[in-house]
Order: sequence, then structure tokens, then C-alpha cells
Amino acid sequence: MMRIAALLKQTEERLDEAGRDRAAAEWWLIHVLQVDRTGLLVRLSDELSSDEAARFEAGIERLLMGEPVQHVIGHAPFYGRSFEVNRDVLIPRPETEELIDWVLGQLRHVKDDEIVDVGTGSGAIAITLSLELGVRVQTVDISREAIEVAKRNAAALGATVQFYEGDGLAPIADHSIRVLVSNPPYIEADELLDETVVGYEPHLALFGGKDGLDMYRQLIAESVRVLRADWHLIAFEIGYNQGQDVKSLLSERYPEAETGILKDINGKDRIVYAVREGIAYGNEMD
Repeated sequence: MMRIAALLKQTEERLDEAGRDRAAAEWWLIHVLQVDRTGLLVRLSDELSSDEAARFEAGIERLLMGEPVQHVIGHAPFYGRSFEVNRDVLIPRPETEELIDWVLGQLRHVKDDEIVDVGTGSGAIAITLSLELGVRVQTVDISREAIEVAKRNAAALGATVQFYEGDGLAPIADHSIRVLVSNPPYIEADELLDETVVGYEPHLALFGGKDGLDMYRQLIAESVRVLRADWHLIAFEIGYNQGQDVKSLLSERYPEAETGILKDINGKDRIVYAVREGIAYGNEMD
């Protein structure tokens, strides 16, 4: 039995040679040992027990086949919390934390049920907004399986979220909201994706039609039925090349609103917004 340091190095090389993310080896090992990164460093000169070694290798075989490490672990981190994930939902991305940060910076005195998140997936956006703001958030998803995952996450994290199953804003057509937030499917139909994404994440949550804009068109058109006269904010996560198109869609529908594009930490267009009152702040505006 080799020491943990040598095993980790060997495993990272195996993943590298297979074209997988070598960092997944450490992430998985930390989970197997039930330690944090400091705890792993303390144990590098130790050996794994036979049970730990068997479990570690079983997970590595899944990683070598291309399964995301978040699925192997069964959870993914988002905004300082742990969310259950599986093949029914998208794995929350760090870029979406930037959407949360920006939205939180715009909201003051928000009340229960004034926010709706469309395309809940794991519930990352709705649950985080509920917990950070201390209000009940409404959320919609077309996938019953995704809603079940999100409900478990809300229960585990103690969030107050009202779930609706259906397409776009139709399930809440008779409601009255002030804030619409969504990270909808926005990948173009013929865009080539990494096999770990295509093979393990739900296509329904990935692809947004021929040009990737179908869901933006739908949500913007439907929003006039649910936004109150004193609505405040619409915020969408977008693909890196969709900023101007989505901004134009919002400007055409809401010419009285301030619209803009915000860039993420990597300098790519990431958020398009419309604000009816107040001033929006961000990394960069167009």
C-alpha cells in the first residue's frame, strides 16, 4: 500500500493521461477521507485503509469514464453551501455566483413571493436568494425530476421556496412579481460541448434552440403578464456571445428601463439586466 501523497500523484497522472481533470483526484480523495484540504495535507504521509482504498478506486474509475466529480460525490458547492446534484440537474457553476452577487446588490426591502427564478435545476439560485434575503422565493422548472432535487436541497438548507412545474412563466401567469431571475438553457443547437457535459447533464437545461435564444424570447414575452407595474429587476445569465442580442430583446420590450451587460471575472459577457428604477452597478456596462 503506497502513501497517500504518492497515490494522489499517481492518480492525477492517470486522469491526465485519460484527458480528464486531474484536480478531481484531490477533490474526490478529500471526500473519501472526510477531511478538508488542510486535513488532507496532514495525512499525506499516511496510507489509506483497505475500505478507503476500495472506495477511492471505485470513484476514480467513474472519473476516468468521464463522470463529473460532483456526480461521483453527489454534491456541488455553490455560494458557500453544498447542493445535491445528479443527472437531472445542471451542476452549479461559479459564474452563476456572480449573478447572485449582482442581484443581491440591487435588491432592497424585497418581500415574500416578489422574486421568481425560472429554470430552477438544483435550486441553487432560488435557494441562495431565499437564504441571503430571508424571503420566500418562487421558482419554476419544466422538469419534475429537477424540482424533486431542488426540493430536497431547499429542505436540507432550510430555504423557503415555492416550486412550480411547467414551461417558462406559464405556471405563475396569475401572480404578480417584481424581480425575474433566470439562468436558462442558452447553448446553440449545433455547439460542440465537452463529452462530460453532454453525457451527464440534462440536455433540456443546456440547449436553447438554433441560436440559443429561445428561452430568452419566451421569458421576455411572458414577463409582461407577471411583472407588476412597479417591477424592479430582470436579470439573465447568458452565453459569452449573446449579450447584445438579449439586451436588444429586453430594450425592445421595456424601452423605459435601463438595460446593460455585465462581464464575469474572466472578462466575458455573463449577465444581461433590465432595471426599472434605481441604478445598476456591475463590472462593465454597455
